[in-house]
Amino acid sequence: MNDLRNKRALVTGAARGIGSGIALALARAGADVMLHFRGDPQDAINLAEQIGAMGRKAPLCQTDLGSEAGVEKLFADVERVFGGLDIAVNNAGWDPGALPAEEITYESYQRLSDINIRGTLFCCLHEVAIMRRSPAGGSIINIGSVHQETTVPGRILYAMSKGAIHSFTGALALEAGPQHIRVNNIAPGYIVVERMSSAPGFDRDLIAAGIPLKRLGEPDDVGNMVVFLASDAASFITGQTYVLDGGVSRKLARTAT
Repeated sequence: MNDLRNKRALVTGAARGIGSGIALALARAGADVMLHFRGDPQDAINLAEQIGAMGRKAPLCQTDLGSEAGVEKLFADVERVFGGLDIAVNNAGWDPGALPAEEITYESYQRLSDINIRGTLFCCLHEVAIMRRSPAGGSIINIGSVHQETTVPGRILYAMSKGAIHSFTGALALEAGPQHIRVNNIAPGYIVVERMSSAPGFDRDLIAAGIPLKRLGEPDDVGNMVVFLASDAASFITGQTYVLDGGVSRKLARTAT
């Protein structure tokens, strides 16, 4: 049921971390995957080589989805290379880290909104327009965050942006449904990526102690959920958010005290 052979997929923010895990999972399931990235191309090139070794295509597109021109470039490349789209995963975003309320500026708000909200929204709209041409429709999967529901101090902007993704995912699912286009949202919790694990003071065991499953999430955990939502096994699922956080969001408090 999770066979994605001959499917054409797009993953934004694919070069590292969660995006890389998603792209690899889709390729393992049989899909060709366009890898979008913004910064240094080397990680994307390495990822494309891994996917190519599986016998799948992995074309690259470098562009900034925080701008209208960047979004237009991405979908021009999708049309040129694939000629259509079956699966789209909108993972690209900016995490400003801890930013207390008194430190929020117009500039930080604008940057985060441009990438996380406007960029994701207009990617979705382009994806729907492409998928509408196919009688089979398609699957769009947004990557939100557990912060859309439960958060911590210093995360106002980030929580706001992920809450917006959660809301418009459900609304878009209603409009895209008649064309057999499914739109869902994944809300990851603590997923270990390089920028976190290499940060000063990172303590895997300490963090895991506060998670009911007593382990941290891995990019593969998100990738496996993406493959499920993209597959025929999820053909009657749309407009939903799936929280992948090891149970953290179900706790009354984050610590025993």
